[in-house]
Amino acid sequence: MNYLDNQKNYRLQDPSNLYDSLSRFGRQIEAGWHNAEFVNLDFELSKINNIVFCGMGGSNLSAEIIKSLAPFILSCPFEIISNYRLPSFADKKTLVILSSYSGNTEEVISCAQDASMRSCPVVCITSGGKLKDLARNQQLPLIELDEKYNPSGSPRAGVCLSIGAIIGLLLRLNQSAKKYFDKKEIIQTIDRMIDMVNPLKDTQENPAKSLAIKHKGLGIVFFSANHLSGVGKLFGNYLNETAKTFSVNFSLPDLDHHLLEGLLFPTSLKDDLSFLVLNSDAFPEIIQRRIHITRDVLLKQKYRVTVIKPEATDPILQVFESLVFLVIFSYYLGIVNKVNPAINPWVDYLKKELH
Repeated sequence: MNYLDNQKNYRLQDPSNLYDSLSRFGRQIEAGWHNAEFVNLDFELSKINNIVFCGMGGSNLSAEIIKSLAPFILSCPFEIISNYRLPSFADKKTLVILSSYSGNTEEVISCAQDASMRSCPVVCITSGGKLKDLARNQQLPLIELDEKYNPSGSPRAGVCLSIGAIIGLLLRLNQSAKKYFDKKEIIQTIDRMIDMVNPLKDTQENPAKSLAIKHKGLGIVFFSANHLSGVGKLFGNYLNETAKTFSVNFSLPDLDHHLLEGLLFPTSLKDDLSFLVLNSDAFPEIIQRRIHITRDVLLKQKYRVTVIKPEATDPILQVFESLVFLVIFSYYLGIVNKVNPAINPWVDYLKKELH
């Protein structure tokens, strides 16, 4: 029996059942979106000139998805901050979104203090901790993430709670964008993909399992573009934390202007790396041509290359289809690499040493 087709191996490698949380991505989107639609906002939407999103690690992945969907959902500049301070331009017309799944991320708490000093309007997205206390004490708008849809407790496994929350919030700021976001279709797309790649499907019928087996023990270089570039950022995070796998993410067309010349040394790269390329029929023709030629360049240099493409035609649905497939792939890669996909011992060690 194939390693990924033996259900005992999941219980062995994933005792906290991270997959249970991943399988609830559709419910997470629905819950986060709903909570954002009904949160009381204490600022005038029309007076917001720009948005700053503050989050670290898994808590900023929702913002990466949003940033790549800017043409569909954003009506003003949007910047992601993964540090202790807000950008210099932040003022009373800057909406600051503070995102921390645990509510205790020190960089986000620091940005909360900075936002208060600058009189920035604020929205908090969290499941609890110091950020939830701060929101309640200062009567700030709070979108609370419902942990029952993330039973594993892993922050990144609740990413769709945050994605739903920020979509619901931003659609209130930009009503005209609602025509692009059909909640029911998004959830149906997520559920369809989860059904397609669930652990009970044998490897022969499960493309995520097949891909994971081919990439056992390998580092992954990931290419994406345009509306799917945020998925690339999210995928890199999941490869690091869930599969304990080295990964880097590049976007087209920029990578074609430098990376192709950087693959000669060290020569051992060919033994240890594989390239995954996320293509789309919704990409402009010039991007699709670049992907085709870039693949040829990699093959000429004797690298492993796999091109994957979502089946959905709508760009928004392509994002969610690709997100689910790649997250589940990273989960299977963790299982086949024989690591616990839920825990982060080195990140935990670093945090412990900081305090």
